[in-house]
Amino acid sequence: MKRSLKKAFAAFSALALMMSATAAFSGCAGNNDDGTIRLRWVSYCTAVPADMKEVIAAANKYSAEKIGVTVDLEVQPTEMLNLIMASGEYYDMIYTCEWLNNYDTNAAKGLYYDITDLVKTETPALYQTIGDYWEAAELNGRLYGIPTLKDMGTEMMYRLNSDYFEGEKGMEIPEFMKFEDIEPYLAAYKADYPYKYPLAMDKSGVPGMTNFLERVIGTFIFIPYDGDKLQVMPLWECSDLVDRYRLLHKWYKLGYIEPDASAVESTASNKDIPVRYGVAWRGYQGYSNPDTWGFNVKTSIYDGPYISRATEQGAMTAICAACTEEKAKAALKYIELLNTDRKFRDILAYGIEGKHFNYLENGSVMRTKTGNDRYVLALYQTGSVVNASVESVSRSFLADPDQWEKVYSGYKEYGIRSRTDGFVYDQKRKEDIIAALSAIYQNYATDLRTGTSDPDVVIPKMKAEMEAAGINELLADIRQCLDEHLASSVDIDFS
Repeated sequence: MKRSLKKAFAAFSALALMMSATAAFSGCAGNNDDGTIRLRWVSYCTAVPADMKEVIAAANKYSAEKIGVTVDLEVQPTEMLNLIMASGEYYDMIYTCEWLNNYDTNAAKGLYYDITDLVKTETPALYQTIGDYWEAAELNGRLYGIPTLKDMGTEMMYRLNSDYFEGEKGMEIPEFMKFEDIEPYLAAYKADYPYKYPLAMDKSGVPGMTNFLERVIGTFIFIPYDGDKLQVMPLWECSDLVDRYRLLHKWYKLGYIEPDASAVESTASNKDIPVRYGVAWRGYQGYSNPDTWGFNVKTSIYDGPYISRATEQGAMTAICAACTEEKAKAALKYIELLNTDRKFRDILAYGIEGKHFNYLENGSVMRTKTGNDRYVLALYQTGSVVNASVESVSRSFLADPDQWEKVYSGYKEYGIRSRTDGFVYDQKRKEDIIAALSAIYQNYATDLRTGTSDPDVVIPKMKAEMEAAGINELLADIRQCLDEHLASSVDIDFS
């Protein structure tokens, strides 16, 4: 298939890369006494679950029998992952992504193993399972990491009290709506409860509000996903975004938003609010548990899914460039098992069956109290999400076990893909200007994103200040860099 790829990689040879990477690492994880291969796997997490060792032991028993590979799994916070990479400490597999332990940067430095050929010959089932999403791991036509299949695009949604809107008011909550379509629901609630505020809003504003644009600098310089041509533009040129700010201000004046929203830290404790925002995926249950809210919740997607190199790199696994081929093969076989064997995947995802979780009649799983107390990790932290059983929050509120098939079919049917070929602007080129612009933006941002201020008043003021601080110079440089980036892209046959 054809892939659009970056030419600009590293300006030195593959041999030099391997030599420098090998020199940077020391030591090697040993094998077990029974002849199975033991790997050091470093993943990401901010806290270690209490029953981690017990779960890893159960997983190792399973993988040793299936493929002769076990792991010493460590979950480390951001600073430790950064330290491991900076110090050259040896690992076999490591968590990498766009937003942490940056994949593109480390792969370009030669720190990750080139698996392009090995993954096809040694683990064909893994290669087939990842499918089109290998594109997220490609650099100059080579593969240096394995994308974790999870939510590969961003979807923004409303979360509505369906007991009130559908049950009491007889209003239909559709699966999809536009951003502005929420207004009749807000008006209906305000009419019934004139002294309450139906739209949840704190000082951080609407979660994911600008996700329908590719962010280049903060949330004030963007590249729209659609349009006749790629354009780099400041927020005041994004008509859809400005219209959303106008709507928020309108809703603020109508009393749909709390007057002190710009000073509110969180609205989570106020269970009465009937309309909230969310960023997740179709079928996500975390927003809908009636036991949490005291009423039934339905979601309606108003944006997305928007898919880019960054979203597809939301979680990945890379193999150390200093690994032997034996270790690299073992690592790939382990990741293949996570992607193809659901029973094995569920151990790392949820723990030990009967203790940490149980299977329900529809094929989903539910955590036990022990599981919730002693073994909770986000699924993406231990591998494939889509191959794990889907979690139900209660026996009376069952999840759709086919959730991910529907999510991925949605990506194919109406997903909106980036056209920038993974473009990232090097902010060091104009860091003084960016710092000044960021400071100006912050002076207006909170009131703007909560609807407190009138965008037709404050945006012209912001524009004038930013122009005086050099935003036009910055925009010109970004546009030049984008043009150069796109010009350096090539199409090759990657099959």
